[in-house]
Amino acid sequence: MTFECLNCITNAALLFVFIITILYLYCKYRLSYWNRHGVKSLPTHLFFGNFKDTFTFKKPPGQVIQEIYEKAAFNEPYIGFYIFHEPKLLLRDLYLMKQLMVKDFDVFPNRCFGGESQKDSVGLVNLLGIHQPRWKYLRQKLTPSVTGFKLRAMIPLIKECGAPLLKFVENAKSQSDGWKELELKDISSRYTTDVIASLAFGISTNSFDDNDVSFWEAGQKILSGAKRGIILIILFFLPGLIKFIENFMVGPAKYFRLIFWDSMNTREKTGIKRGDMIDHFINLKNGEQISEYKFEGDNLLSQAVSFYVAGFEASSTAIAFSLYELSLHREYEERLYKEIKDHLTGKELTIDLINEMTFLDQVVNEALRMYPPLPIVDRVAVRDYKLPGSNVTIQKGTPIYISVTGTNRDPKYFEKPNEFIPTRPRLETADLPSSSLAFGMGPRSCVGQRLGLIMTKMALITILSEYTLANDKKNDKALLKPITVFTAAADGIHVKLKKRN
Repeated sequence: MTFECLNCITNAALLFVFIITILYLYCKYRLSYWNRHGVKSLPTHLFFGNFKDTFTFKKPPGQVIQEIYEKAAFNEPYIGFYIFHEPKLLLRDLYLMKQLMVKDFDVFPNRCFGGESQKDSVGLVNLLGIHQPRWKYLRQKLTPSVTGFKLRAMIPLIKECGAPLLKFVENAKSQSDGWKELELKDISSRYTTDVIASLAFGISTNSFDDNDVSFWEAGQKILSGAKRGIILIILFFLPGLIKFIENFMVGPAKYFRLIFWDSMNTREKTGIKRGDMIDHFINLKNGEQISEYKFEGDNLLSQAVSFYVAGFEASSTAIAFSLYELSLHREYEERLYKEIKDHLTGKELTIDLINEMTFLDQVVNEALRMYPPLPIVDRVAVRDYKLPGSNVTIQKGTPIYISVTGTNRDPKYFEKPNEFIPTRPRLETADLPSSSLAFGMGPRSCVGQRLGLIMTKMALITILSEYTLANDKKNDKALLKPITVFTAAADGIHVKLKKRN
């Protein structure tokens, strides 16, 4: 080998080492952001930051953020972490959460995903993803669609969707001892699909009938499957890439657009009112418009889709895990059945009767505490902000997160946090939020919270009125689906049901 060849090889090796060294130093510098700003953080992977297990598909992001929450010092109010090399801040103190999410909402009005750069004209241009100032206008216009008065009118429509659910359970194959084993997330998602199809799209569907599952299948294409899971993770945690990924609603948007506008046009022509959201959408369409956001075309469709996306996961998860925990705690199940029987015997189900069932409310809230459908809450600073009681400044554009699961299972706030105890005291003081964060916090909390709770409670009433529950405890609910932003058991939620005598 000639001297010139050796020299070339040496130079190439030196160049390679130089490049690797520069990249290493660059990564280390990026990953020292929180240290340079006086915020504690956990050890990181050189490339993935603190999110290696999510991007190698071992754990869902909600679980990773919960683990970051739990690894921090007990009384640490916040801790820095990294997704790749991007700095994020995780809040660990409820007082601080309330300060940022409620009192200083003007600094943190937006979620990290969505905004103006995304391509999706249906899936995110709604209350879920839209940014200020259009968000405030949209919230004001949509809130009247889910007032207590409107919910009263929806009760009969929701009740109609319980009949196919009961028929499906009744027709399920029984074992020799009379018990039927069912996967709860599947049946609860079909039920919530039928409810939202009726309320937000004005159509009657039966997702339990194999010949009438088009609406349910369209919804599954939005939220199910590995590809969709990856897209959702990118939307939530790497919003800067949103303009490079495919339209979130490709495929399902065409179907929903056809169904929605067929229902809208038919109702406008006939003048029929059902007491559903279509009535309100027609009023928005024909009402006064502003240039910043007009209720027309996909802008209007997007609102119906947002109620479906949010309600589908929130209510179906709450129903499934409520029944699951009741199947493990027969004393709670029997107490709830007695409450239902005492209130409904010889009476028509109304929203007032539902609100009187205090133990039902406790059961649902405890299930949501332990298994929040969306285990994270996020916001992004629109200007520099100094954290109260510190010298730490959150720079404009920095995302902040709340681990809903981590907070809800923190022994600082809940005694025996990993146990299902419906009768536990709720956090109701002047300084702390009254809920377990399952629906968010502050002005940007879920607008459909009351509707979601009514749907959940009516499903429990429907099932428990006719069936008792049991569980062989083979479920591993701690094993979560790794490629999803939602709380979902990897192997489903299996429970046995048997007709009551």
